[in-house]
Amino acid sequence: MTRRTPHTWWVLRSFRHLDRPKALDWPKAHARVAFLTRELGPWHPDTLSARSSLVAWLSLEGDHAAALRLTETEVADLIAEFGSDHPDTLIKRSALAWCRRRVGDLDGAIAGMTAVVEDRIRLLGPDDSTTHRTQAWLAQFLAENGDAAEAVGRLTALYAKSQTFGVKRQDTTRSLRNTLITALELNRDFEEALALLDEEIDAERSTVYGIDENLGDYNMKHLKELRTRLVGRVTAERAKKERRAR
Repeated sequence: MTRRTPHTWWVLRSFRHLDRPKALDWPKAHARVAFLTRELGPWHPDTLSARSSLVAWLSLEGDHAAALRLTETEVADLIAEFGSDHPDTLIKRSALAWCRRRVGDLDGAIAGMTAVVEDRIRLLGPDDSTTHRTQAWLAQFLAENGDAAEAVGRLTALYAKSQTFGVKRQDTTRSLRNTLITALELNRDFEEALALLDEEIDAERSTVYGIDENLGDYNMKHLKELRTRLVGRVTAERAKKERRAR
């Protein structure tokens, strides 16, 4: 087993931050990932974690094209080493679809996520929670690409199925509900979106985790902002209908 040296420990500290440290410029960041690759191997968990941090930093700083290139390389390496069906490869293939979506390549994102969905159904079955999440991401991409009605249909079926699993599928159910709210809004089904959002707000109120000391109650703030927007859209739609009825 590869042992971490003191220098390796020091390098790893660079990647323990959510944001890229200001003292770590991009050439140094890439050099440190290369060092970990040499010292620990390309598939060591710490090397993979550092590479993931690098991609996350690029995305957070808006360099989505560079994040896409790195993710494409990583997926190609994983497929060559472990095959396309390996769990780590499947995760990175999903991440690659998200990278394509972030650079505006929705057609490529849909094609990539469709392939991942098909593989997850084949490997894990149609009712696995990971399969459901991946199907939800695909539906989200479809909605953003102008197929909101198709996305709503898919997500409604997924949401209903997820609810049958009860508490053990609660996180997945909530994730599906939020994605369905987004799709409903894109499909201009504002009243349906608002009704589901109120369910999500009730669920958020019942959570047991504490308020983040830096962000405050971020999730609830976001949900309330979304509710204000949806209420405005519902009101506007009702006003339109009343004018047409006169």
